[in-house]
Amino acid sequence: MKRTFKIFASLLALLAIPALAGLGIMALWNGIVTTICDFSAITFFQSVGLFLLGQLLSCGFIIPLFFGFGSLHALRHNHGDWHDHWHKMSDEERREFIQRRREMFGFRNRPGNGEDASKE
Repeated sequence: MKRTFKIFASLLALLAIPALAGLGIMALWNGIVTTICDFSAITFFQSVGLFLLGQLLSCGFIIPLFFGFGSLHALRHNHGDWHDHWHKMSDEERREFIQRRREMFGFRNRPGNGEDASKE
């Protein structure tokens, strides 16, 4: 039952977000761009298309929240496994973890990482 509700809520949000964004885009476009630039007015479906095109071209920032993280509720209320894992680490394990991440992302030669700034 809980899983069915979660799927239903995700699908509803997946449809509601583009619909609401489409209404906003349509209102702004028809209210501002048609007046200033003398472009033609757009329809609701064209505005939803513009929203989805923008999501695709910018790698999206709203829709992946529902697919990548499960739900917005989980983001706010569930710390996940990393929270417990981090707090169970010793200080030495945390330092090693941070050092591995710095090396992975290329921060190993920057000042403030425990190295002398004159080595650059």
